[in-house]
Formats: sequence, structure tokens, C-alpha cells
Amino acid sequence: MTTKPPRTLETLRRQIDETDDKLHSLLMQRAALVAEVGVAKQEEHARIEVPLREAEILRRLEGRHRGKLPVGALVRLWRELMGAAIISQADFSVAVAVPDNDPGIWDLARDHYGSQVPMTAYRSPNEVLRALAELSHDSGVIAAPAGDSDEPWWRALAGAGDGPRINARLPFAGRGNARGVHDAFVIGHAANGVGDRTLFVLEMSGDASRASLVSALSHGDVGAVVLQQVRGNGSSLALIDVDAPLAADDPRLAKLMSSLGKQLVHVAPIGSYAKPLAAGDAARAASR
Repeated sequence: MTTKPPRTLETLRRQIDETDDKLHSLLMQRAALVAEVGVAKQEEHARIEVPLREAEILRRLEGRHRGKLPVGALVRLWRELMGAAIISQADFSVAVAVPDNDPGIWDLARDHYGSQVPMTAYRSPNEVLRALAELSHDSGVIAAPAGDSDEPWWRALAGAGDGPRINARLPFAGRGNARGVHDAFVIGHAANGVGDRTLFVLEMSGDASRASLVSALSHGDVGAVVLQQVRGNGSSLALIDVDAPLAADDPRLAKLMSSLGKQLVHVAPIGSYAKPLAAGDAARAASR
């Protein structure tokens, strides 16, 4: 049996050049399709940014991925394409809350929106929410609450009616080289549909402890995490993250809230998001 001789470095580089040309042609073809999508969105009054659709695309690509290219790099490539697609369809900019003690939130926002989408740094979450209310930006990025001592910026979303809503959680495919340890939420001007996880603000009478709230929420058919609680003046507010796509009239939500009884005054949905890719997803893709 004859052994096939190895390809030379010159041959391999020539094949890479040919492959790059094919990739470039496909990218230009994709950009032309994106332009048509932009026209269709204008005609149908659809949103320019659709985080759940973006997550669907990335999950599909991760599911078919093979070889040694890291899944994080694959996602980063497509995030650049998605960011470029957004600004090719309309003027679009992002407000980012970058506190002095957590510059990594800027990194998460840049990884998500790519290098071409205009972004402006603000010092606090409330400044970002104000900029969104004034329509100075189309989306905002704010650190997810990491403890009850953090600023409870999410309270403003509970009374926003048709205003800004949380529609994504970052990072979606690992932190990469992003500084810091905190996750972030993306806040947009319009509803996102119902994602894998749903966020609610609970208004309660009395001075319930965090432990008692966690216990009360453990009796439903779906899991719920208390992200942050604000107590005082005989009442409290809590931000909870429910591990299910729940509409406000879903009976599973009513069952989840039932243990709170008359103590519960109001429940306000403030958004939902697609579950980020798990670390195991990347490992499985690499081993295929």
C-alpha cells in the first residue's frame, strides 16, 4: 500500500487562501441577505435587535461544530457578524454601566456587540436607564446583581410598563479574556418574547428575610433564584430568576407565588433571556 505524501507548507497555504476567498464570498452573500432582512423588518415594524433569535443561531452552530476551533472563538466570530448586521440595518448604539470597581462589564458588552457597534460608558446603572428612557441609546448593559448590597437598579423596570426590559444575559459562551467575575444583563426597549429563564420583581408586605423568601419559592414546579432583595419600612422588593419561560398568566407562576400568601402584593415581569451555553457544550463540540 502506498502512503500519500504529506502536503507541503506552500500547498497548504494556497489551500487556506482559496478557503479564505470562499469564506469572504459567503460573508458578502450573508451581508446582502442581512440588507434584505433590514428592509423586511422596516416593512413589518420588527425589532432590529432580537437576542433570542441570535441565541438560536449560536446554539445551532454549536450543535454542528466539529474540530479544534474553540466554541468561544466561533461565537465571537458570529457576534461580530451580528453586531455588524445590526448597524447595517439602522442607527444603533449601546449604553454600558462601567463602575470603577468592575471594568469587565465593558469587556462583556464589547464581546457581545462586536467591535463596530458604538458604545458609551456611564458610571452607574441609573445613568444607563436614564439614557434608555431618553432614547439616547437603543440598548444598555448593566452588571447582574451580585449581592443585596448592590444598587437595585432593576426596581425601575418593574414600573416601566412597555418600557425597557431585560433580554439577554452575558457572557453567552464563556468569559474569554473579559476582566472581572460578574455577569451582565442586556436591557432593550421592547419585549424580547419569552426566553428560557424569566425575571420577576416581587413586592411584598412585611419584612421577610431572604431565607424565608428562598424557602417559600422552593415549593413550585419550577426553580427560582433570589438575585437580590431590598428590605425596609415594613416591606421588601426582590428580584427573582425563574428557570422556565413563564408568562405573567402562567399557572406555574401562580403556584410558585402561592406560598407567599397575602404577603405578596405585586408581581412584575421585567424580562427573560436565553440560557448561556454551558461549559460542557464547548467540551462536547471540541471532542466531536
